[in-house]
Amino acid sequence: MVKIIITIAFLLFCISSPVAAANQSGALNLSLMLGSQVFEGNQALDSSTFWGINLGYNFTENWGVEGVFTSTNADAKDDSTSDTKVKTYRLDLLYHVRPTKKLVPYFALGFGAIDSNPDDSSSRNHLLFNYGVGIKYFILDNLIALRADVRHLLDFPEPYNNLQYSAGLTFQLGRPTEHAKRDKGQ
Repeated sequence: MVKIIITIAFLLFCISSPVAAANQSGALNLSLMLGSQVFEGNQALDSSTFWGINLGYNFTENWGVEGVFTSTNADAKDDSTSDTKVKTYRLDLLYHVRPTKKLVPYFALGFGAIDSNPDDSSSRNHLLFNYGVGIKYFILDNLIALRADVRHLLDFPEPYNNLQYSAGLTFQLGRPTEHAKRDKGQ
């Protein structure tokens, strides 16, 4: 798995080009995340590690959209439930506060679905609403950023609240046409 991540990072680095702003308008973003999901007490599930992958697009330097997938295997806290596989699928809107800096805070708001699949019973699919904050710190010529994120997940129609906090890497891909023309002096 580590070899695959290193290979992807190298390939993304080779096909990307730097521009003036840290958070680029018109750029695609790929984020690989690792974190913890904290379940509400009445779910009787222990906090567990999750992995996630985000694929996004920046409409402007400030505004972007992101598709997010996360997956975790949560252990049961007691006999009232069983170990459960939990997956989320989300579409989030991001607002980047200081997009031209190396340190870029952002707000996120989105919706999607949560799929809970206990080992000893049938799966449950529900609507999911989420909001949160995060920060990106660009470390390599505006191509690669360290990223940290905190999200509050609201499960509907059941009133479950979960918290996800994560860290990872974001790879910013592509070079917008307007920057390429400006760099060539056109």
